[in-house]
Amino acid sequence: MWRSTAILLLAGGLTLSGCSSIANKINGLGQSGKARLIDASPATAQTGIALEADGGVINSGLSSTTPIGVYSKVGATTIKFDVNLGAGTSDLVPSINVSILPSTNYSIVLEGEPGNGDNIAFGFQDTNALNNAATVRYKVNNAAPNLVTPVDVYVWLSGTAIPATPTVPGLGLNQDSGSSATHPGDAYIPQQGSATDLPAGTYDIAVVLAGTAPNGATDLFDGATPFSLNASYSLTIEDIDGTSNNIGVISSIDEPFQGSNQTSISRRAIR
Repeated sequence: MWRSTAILLLAGGLTLSGCSSIANKINGLGQSGKARLIDASPATAQTGIALEADGGVINSGLSSTTPIGVYSKVGATTIKFDVNLGAGTSDLVPSINVSILPSTNYSIVLEGEPGNGDNIAFGFQDTNALNNAATVRYKVNNAAPNLVTPVDVYVWLSGTAIPATPTVPGLGLNQDSGSSATHPGDAYIPQQGSATDLPAGTYDIAVVLAGTAPNGATDLFDGATPFSLNASYSLTIEDIDGTSNNIGVISSIDEPFQGSNQTSISRRAIR
C-alpha cells in the first residue's frame, strides 16, 4: 500500500519590517499587480534574501527555512526583479524583466544551485489565486532544473484512492498547472468556475517520472500537506541539490492578505 513518507508543514514565519503591506506599490500610479519571492534553491546558503522590484525592496529576510515572501503591489508594466541580500548588494542571480498584468499575482522563484548555470530567477504567474469558501484550491510549479525529464504530479485526499491519471501530467521545467499568458488564466485546481469542490484535509503528493504511477518506492517525491477551505496554495517543486531528480516540494499560501513570510518544511521521501 502506498503511504506518504514526507510531511510539508506550513506556518507563518518572520514578520517583514517596513514592507509587509500589500499597499507597498513600487512602480507606476495606475493599474497594478502583485509579486513575491519564493526561495526554491535550498543549496543557497545565504539568509536575509531579498527581492527588489525596480530597485525597491518588496521582500526581505528569506532563506531556505523561511522561503516564501508576501505579495506586494507593483506597477502593471515591465518590472525588473533582482534577487540579492538587500539594497546595494550584488545580485545572487541575473535580474529578470517580467511584464506585469493588471490584477495578477506573480511568484519570482530562485531556483537551481549556486555556481551552476541553472541558478536563475523565474517568474510564475499565479493567475486566479482567488480564495473560495467552498473548496480547496492549488496549483503546481516546476522550479527544479535537476529534473532530467518532465514529471507527472499526483495530488489526492489522504485515505482515498490514488487517481488513475496524473493530476498534472507532463509538467516541464518552469511550467505550472495551467497559468495563461493573458489574465485571467486558470492555473489553479479546481479551475475558477468549476463545479468541482475539494474538501479540506491532508492531501498526498507524489511526483513521478512522466508515464509512471506512484508506488511509494520509486517515486521522486512522496509527501503530504494540509489544505484548508477558503485558501489557494502553490506546490513548488525544488531541487534539494544538484543530484538528478533529487527534489523537494514547497507549499505556500497564495493569498495577498498574508502579512508575514511563510515557513515551509519539506522532506524528501525515504527510499
